[in-house]
Amino acid sequence: MDEIKHLSSEEAGWHFGALHVTTKQLEAFSVDDMAIDMASCAPALWDLLGILMQGTNQKSNALQSILGIFLQSVHAPQKVIDTLSRIGISISCNTINAAIRSLSAESQNTLHALGQSMLACYAYDNFNVDLKSQVPLAEKSNDTLKHLTSSLLFPLQHGITLNDLKCSEALWRHAMDINNSTVTGNIQAVVSLLAQGGVHDPADTNLNFPDISQHVVLFHGDLGTGERLQAAQLRQSIEATPWNRLQHMACVDAIWRLFLQPLTAREDETSLMRDVTHLRPKETGIYCSKPGFRRMHQLVGHAGICWRLDCWRVYVKSKNPNYTSLDAFAASEPTINILQDIANELAKLYVAGRDLYQMCCQPCERRDEELSYAMNHGDIGRVETCIIPWIPILKATGKHKYATHMTNFLLNVHFVYPEGLRRAVRYHILVNPSGKEMKWRAVDWCVELNNLFTKVKNGGKGPNRTLERILLESPLVQAYRNAQTMIQKNFLHTHLTTNHAASNMTKTFEGLCIKMGVHSPHIVIPGRKSRHEIVDVLDKGRELMEKGARGETDQSEDMLAEGGVEMDDVLIELL
Repeated sequence: MDEIKHLSSEEAGWHFGALHVTTKQLEAFSVDDMAIDMASCAPALWDLLGILMQGTNQKSNALQSILGIFLQSVHAPQKVIDTLSRIGISISCNTINAAIRSLSAESQNTLHALGQSMLACYAYDNFNVDLKSQVPLAEKSNDTLKHLTSSLLFPLQHGITLNDLKCSEALWRHAMDINNSTVTGNIQAVVSLLAQGGVHDPADTNLNFPDISQHVVLFHGDLGTGERLQAAQLRQSIEATPWNRLQHMACVDAIWRLFLQPLTAREDETSLMRDVTHLRPKETGIYCSKPGFRRMHQLVGHAGICWRLDCWRVYVKSKNPNYTSLDAFAASEPTINILQDIANELAKLYVAGRDLYQMCCQPCERRDEELSYAMNHGDIGRVETCIIPWIPILKATGKHKYATHMTNFLLNVHFVYPEGLRRAVRYHILVNPSGKEMKWRAVDWCVELNNLFTKVKNGGKGPNRTLERILLESPLVQAYRNAQTMIQKNFLHTHLTTNHAASNMTKTFEGLCIKMGVHSPHIVIPGRKSRHEIVDVLDKGRELMEKGARGETDQSEDMLAEGGVEMDDVLIELL
């Protein structure tokens, strides 16, 4: 303790204030002088630090190894790593690369063990990477845009056994009559993923791997993946062996977020498209054509704030004409109880309920908030129940493929698949990688997060960003995240969030609220007409589905004789 006090005193000559540093101090600093002075003035402390910083011992350098992997995961420059390696608090760049190769090989072995247990499900998706740092070579053309496939392997939980999945023969007989398409790439992807999981063609006698021919393997993917995998099964149906027929596959349709489509009403003053001219005046063309998922959600969120503020303005003015604006109401300093009472009244007056146009909107238990909560909580039955009303909506809006595949998926799960497979599929629609409460996620969410780390955060930077590096580090996404979390926790890092601060929308909202004050949708004006009528897509979708069912019944008497199931049967099964 005395040695530490002496070194930290001003008399020792090592006080260095970063806020008042001078050029002379920077130029006069010498690590060698500091080491000599510390060894002479504090020999015990010097010996202790020498033991802790011993990075040359390959069997006792845990701190240096963790810091080295952390520096690699955050793309620290090589000069920084070399500097920290020289002072003994990190391993060298060559050792880091060797550690990365070791971790990647270990991850491959872990995937093999999980895949060969046959109690695993696969999820994969495509992504593109533009490697602009590559130099064109004369001996081969250099296409910087690379098309890659990322995948995840999840262990089957909830007591699923091999006997539950031993039903490929029964499932194969059902999955024969489907549409065909070009699917060579998906066949190769499936075979490659199974190989990474240690599963190969059992007819190959040179390999000692488990026989998958009688079992089902669950695959997660988007709508296009499901169609191509079904087409792959039809294409391979003439093959002699179960492996070549892809008989072991059952496509598990992931729950994909629904894209909000642009509204056709552009002339009505109370329509959402009118709000776009105030909130996104330079993006009206984008919203009229094909806005993206995030852009449309931001618009709905911002417009919703202004609409709710207008509800408050109209309500408080109706109760007290002196409150000509929300600023005047706020100046009265209402209590929290008054605000809560007004909020309850607003919910009764302005939120669509059962009495609005005879159920033209979803009741409370079927709103998006309920679906989101059920997904986060991992309540599979409630998720399925909330999905059912979306099927006629998708049908009515022209998303026939989504409606058809969601319908087929629910019917297959509840009335076609054997009991064991049904349980395996339903219980793995959602996964919880973190194991925390309210952290259940759709599988595609996990795949997209993995793509983000693989193509953006990992894989090197600058000239080091190569296809080989991306593939080498692709199994280490979670290992890198764990190393970063460990360093952040042990070294008490701050500013850990990656979320951007919300934009200041005050003036933008004020402009839209002024427009709503002139053309408020929450005030009944006699004689005012709406130029656009919102169609009841639920009724329209049900009507289209009923017409389709009647058409199928007219064309096929066999389905009527077999008593084909419909969505009402799924609802009865769930409720």
